[in-house]
Amino acid sequence: MLKNHFCVTRNTWLGVFGVYTLVLFLADLFITRVQGINYSEELEHVGIDVVREMYASQVNGSADFGQFFFLIAMMICASLIFSHLKTNARRSTFLTLPASNLEKYLACFLHVVVSVGVGTFVAYCIADGLRVLTDLLTGRVVIWGVPYFFDAHNAYHWPWGVWMIGWLIYFHSVYILGGALFRRLAFVLTSVLVVIGFFLVMWGVRATVGIIDWQSFPIYTTADGKAAYHWLFYVFLVLIYLLAAVHYWLSYRIFCRMQVISRKYLNI
Repeated sequence: MLKNHFCVTRNTWLGVFGVYTLVLFLADLFITRVQGINYSEELEHVGIDVVREMYASQVNGSADFGQFFFLIAMMICASLIFSHLKTNARRSTFLTLPASNLEKYLACFLHVVVSVGVGTFVAYCIADGLRVLTDLLTGRVVIWGVPYFFDAHNAYHWPWGVWMIGWLIYFHSVYILGGALFRRLAFVLTSVLVVIGFFLVMWGVRATVGIIDWQSFPIYTTADGKAAYHWLFYVFLVLIYLLAAVHYWLSYRIFCRMQVISRKYLNI
């Protein structure tokens, strides 16, 4: 199933990763050259050592953008989990393949998680290599951005890292669910629902201000001066992972109900 899925969608995703590479390369040039330091003037005034540190800061900024782009790309591609099944002919061919529904679903799921993740990171590496080649041709110092890509900026304890990873998994599960539910405009429609959900959450927070002390959420200072997490922090932490698991399961159940002929915007 994985081989079949790769062969069917290969040309489409190669084009997508090509666009990713171009966007990341242009973003790197913009961050390090357009809004970056005036390399030649700074080199004359402060010397190569200081310029190296200043330019490393600019490269670090381009790596931060690469991290942000990677997360957005994962969400976009998650909503495209069944984008290759838009036509009735492709649906008929895919649904009649000699494999179980779970195998078909896992093939699509692993593609938009593992293959897309690897492909997007390779696109970033190629873009970073093109920027380094441009620096070599123009006489700049060589500083790779890939090591900065893996820098973890975490000023809190391990629960905060688990919290952030949980939110990333949660939003990924939401877009996977949206990709399974919506036949067309999956990313747009899912994003609209996410925005509506955000405003509903903010309304809920404002409505419970007199009941819950949200100012001490998620971290507050205890009487002895130590930092502690609000009890709701752990409740939401467990809830996030549970909801993510439910979303993944619902996306699989929707796939099992998928028919060759379905509604215009929905897969069920």
